[in-house]
Amino acid sequence: MRRAVVNEFEQLADALSSYNAMFAYRLMNLCVKAEEVSLLPIRVLIEGDMQPLEKCATIAKTGDYEFMIIPKFDEDMMTIGQGILRAHPEFKQKIDSTKVETADTKGNLKESEAHFIRVAMPEVNDDRYDVLKDGVKVAYEQCKAQMEGANLKADVVFAELCVGESEDNLDILKQEREKLNDQWYGQRDKLYNEKLQEIEEAHDKWLAEQAGLEQRRQEEEAAHSETAAYSMKLNQDDYAS
Repeated sequence: MRRAVVNEFEQLADALSSYNAMFAYRLMNLCVKAEEVSLLPIRVLIEGDMQPLEKCATIAKTGDYEFMIIPKFDEDMMTIGQGILRAHPEFKQKIDSTKVETADTKGNLKESEAHFIRVAMPEVNDDRYDVLKDGVKVAYEQCKAQMEGANLKADVVFAELCVGESEDNLDILKQEREKLNDQWYGQRDKLYNEKLQEIEEAHDKWLAEQAGLEQRRQEEEAAHSETAAYSMKLNQDDYAS
């Protein structure tokens, strides 16, 4: 098989891989859980220069749905918060503090208070559930169109390059393309289905929490009504002749 055919095949493989990577990146920025990748677009204005978040803060993941963002300088706290807000207005931010031990120049340990931004992923309520599913579908359809477009473009090139190739080589190319498309189309669909499942689980979690809150509200109302009824009964007995 000629080198030009092999090169075109490798270009197709790179394109399909790249479109999958972009699709995965877009899905991780449709945040349900705390994804480190979602912090990459955040830029912070430091002394007139826009800097990536990781250059001006230490980032720690403190749970499936939460980050701890620790500014390297306390004075940057507000600008970091603004940078997070610009990139992800849906994130919930709260300034918090914790006790840490630090060593002085003589090596003596002392306890001090460190301030940080607690960043929590928003709950997947009914409204956000619809927004996320719509966003995932749009990203999926775009990736699908890009991959199909890459294959159509490759069809045109292969038709020109494969003139004069043997039937055996054409069969090999066909088989390899089928395997390539099975791999990357399958990966795309896997990412899509996993993200939908993640959204469903988060929405179910929210529904369960709402049901628990409603049950507690009803129990509190019932307890209040029972107490009121008992109080009225005592008062009636007090005034009985």
